[in-house]
Formats: sequence, structure tokens, C-alpha cells
Amino acid sequence: MVNNPKGDLYVGSGVKMTGNVVAPGLVEIDGSFDGVIKAQSVNVTSHGIVNGTTEASHIRVEGQVNQTLKADSTLLIESTGKVTGDVSYADLEIRRGGDLQGSITIIK
Repeated sequence: MVNNPKGDLYVGSGVKMTGNVVAPGLVEIDGSFDGVIKAQSVNVTSHGIVNGTTEASHIRVEGQVNQTLKADSTLLIESTGKVTGDVSYADLEIRRGGDLQGSITIIK
């Protein structure tokens, strides 16, 4: 068993997960997740897909995030990333090729 004091969660490639997750550390999605994610940081890999609500201080998207996304601090959309839905963020960076569509709110 791995000692994981930060409370990280990894959803691996090929895994389909549904539910609500609250994690004090990092949530990394390399598979598919439907539901609610609340964490300190969220990383959606190039193969990852999230449908539902994603809330974190720091969010990095290489894959897809759909519906509701709230980044209290930073949102980074990589060149392969696609975000659609209701999006709010404090600081945004979109790499060339990255896609952001939907309702956008800046958190002050």
C-alpha cells in the first residue's frame, strides 16, 4: 500500500467513475468521470473526460471538461484541451489549439 498523506486520487485509463469526490490534494483523471469533483488541484490528462461539476484552486485540462468548471486560482487549458459549459476562473491561460466555449465568469 502506498502512503499518500495528501489525499490524492487517480482515475486511470479505461476506468469509468461516477459519483462525488472531495479530495484535499490532487485529482487526476486519465479515464472518464461523471459527477462532482472538489479538490485542491485537478488534472485532466489528454485521455481524460469529465462531465459534471469540477471545482478546485488549480485546474489543468489536456482532455475534456464539460458542464461546470470553477477554478478559484488558475485554469490552464493545454493545446489538446477542450472546456465547454459554465466556466469561472481567477486566472486563465489557453495554449494555442486549446478550446473554451460557454458562459465565462472571471472571479475577482
